[in-house]
Amino acid sequence: SSRVMLCMVGLPARGKSYITKMMERYLQWSGFPVRIFNAGNLRRQEGMAGASAGFFSDENKEASVMREKVASACMEEAINWLQMQTNVCVVIFDATNTTKRRRQMVVERCRESRGITPVFIESICDDPAVLEENYRLKMGNQDYQDMDPAQAREDFMKRVKAYESRYETIDDDEQGGDLMYIKLFNVGQKVVMHSCSGYLVSQIGFYLSNIHIQPRSIWLTRHAEFEDETRHSEVTARGRAYCGELANHLLQRRQSMRQAGEGECAELLVLMGTAPVHATTFELIISSAGAAGSCTRGSPQGGPTRTYSGAPGLTGLLSPQGSIAEEGELLRSVSTSSHDSGLSQEFPAMSTSLLNELDRGDYASISYDEIHREHPEVWAERQRDPLHFRYPGVGGESYTDVIGRLRPIIIELERQRRSVLVISHLAVQRCLYAYFTGCSMEEIPNMDMPMHELVELQPGPFGCKVTRTSLDAQSGGTQ
Repeated sequence: SSRVMLCMVGLPARGKSYITKMMERYLQWSGFPVRIFNAGNLRRQEGMAGASAGFFSDENKEASVMREKVASACMEEAINWLQMQTNVCVVIFDATNTTKRRRQMVVERCRESRGITPVFIESICDDPAVLEENYRLKMGNQDYQDMDPAQAREDFMKRVKAYESRYETIDDDEQGGDLMYIKLFNVGQKVVMHSCSGYLVSQIGFYLSNIHIQPRSIWLTRHAEFEDETRHSEVTARGRAYCGELANHLLQRRQSMRQAGEGECAELLVLMGTAPVHATTFELIISSAGAAGSCTRGSPQGGPTRTYSGAPGLTGLLSPQGSIAEEGELLRSVSTSSHDSGLSQEFPAMSTSLLNELDRGDYASISYDEIHREHPEVWAERQRDPLHFRYPGVGGESYTDVIGRLRPIIIELERQRRSVLVISHLAVQRCLYAYFTGCSMEEIPNMDMPMHELVELQPGPFGCKVTRTSLDAQSGGTQ
């Protein structure tokens, strides 16, 4: 059960490959070895790129044999990779697997290899808008390169019809009711899990229960510059200027989103740590945007709210256990107005210790420069393995520890339809950036994320678009 084979199920253009990429990114970031084996890619590598709709018809007996051969070969490659692994690992078998006979073959092959658990993930899509977008994206794959768009669309729809004629959706009675499966409807609208057990499979199911494909932006920023962030001190003039530039940038981006009719993603949620530098940075952003001087506090689910005057400082509103959405935490929103546009703006904000900086244990009260200078033996040990090095002392953490506690934050960022601004320290920024961009774990401790630079992440079906904008007055502002 330590080796899991996730088998995709569904018609073409139902978001299967997009879902596999998201799962790969999440599992890899969580520290699990994971590999995708795509039957369509293998078919094209075997010289069958550009196959027309006739290739996928059951009436074409020769092509049917070739399709079965390719699917079986892809499955064997996936199983061989699993058998070479010695620890907990996941393989994703990305194919249509649309018939009960094909799924039976997969189950029987996994039984022949002890310790491999097959889990089927079926993607069902009947939303016309989602389907239309999926069809459009399909026109860009290798099968339709250099083909007239209208002809490509017609051919692809014939391919879908061919699959529909033999498609058998998974039901509870399949395999005597013992089949592990997860069904996704319209990529996040509804999720059904059946007979799913075990830590890893449950984690995958929980993750898939929170994903969606709606466009939105996630902004990452470090806190503003302080005279000495390890001790109580004042924000520097440079830090105050950055907060002003950041407020203006966010207001302009949100206004452009609204004008473009981007709906819910034009709304903004702020997530931050509980350190004083985070709250101060947020309050400076609000005051720079023209704070109205009042804030409300209540339930994220729309429960009763109470109004406080004077915009008191934020406190920890989230529990370290579980995900943000699970705990029923209190939400504080701050109403502001832009002096430039005259429009009322709201900045709902949540703070949680999950977003606090990597805990340096016995060395938490001194800077990195002081550790380097006064404790060279500790610094040398950190440099040997910066990803796994854990600071000595109570509460001391490593980067892998930070990744572990950020999982609920990742779930919240995936769940949110609104755009999100995350205010935190450097280590947390690096870990979040690595998740969305798919960077390797080893790169995380050395990522360059300068002070007073805003990183905008826009997750999409072909990866994550990254825009870095320097809002530092000393640099003059660059993008």
